[in-house]
Amino acid sequence: MKRIEAVIRPHKQPYVLAALAGMGINNVTVIETLGLGPAPNYSQIYEPSSPNKETHTGLIPKRLLLLFVEDNQVQPVIEVIRSNAFTGAPGDGTIAVSRLDEIVRIRPNAAAQKSK
Repeated sequence: MKRIEAVIRPHKQPYVLAALAGMGINNVTVIETLGLGPAPNYSQIYEPSSPNKETHTGLIPKRLLLLFVEDNQVQPVIEVIRSNAFTGAPGDGTIAVSRLDEIVRIRPNAAAQKSK
């Protein structure tokens, strides 16, 4: 099994999730996050603790998608994410793939799923 982490633009999230669902992948964790890539001239005003106070953080709102997929699903998932998250502008995002040895469900009596 593989773990796929994709950092994408927030407004692209619905398109990516719909496309993943279209290929039968519905187990996705979405995390609202902030980040800064290699492009130094892009920044955003963001201050979550005080809506009336604006602070120049230099961090840009992003979405982190976290998926666990079978090895044979990796390339199709990457292509679906890339094609639906693409704008062509700097800051489109990043996809990382890593190997998993085991996934253990928290639910009682759930069997561990070993990686193949």
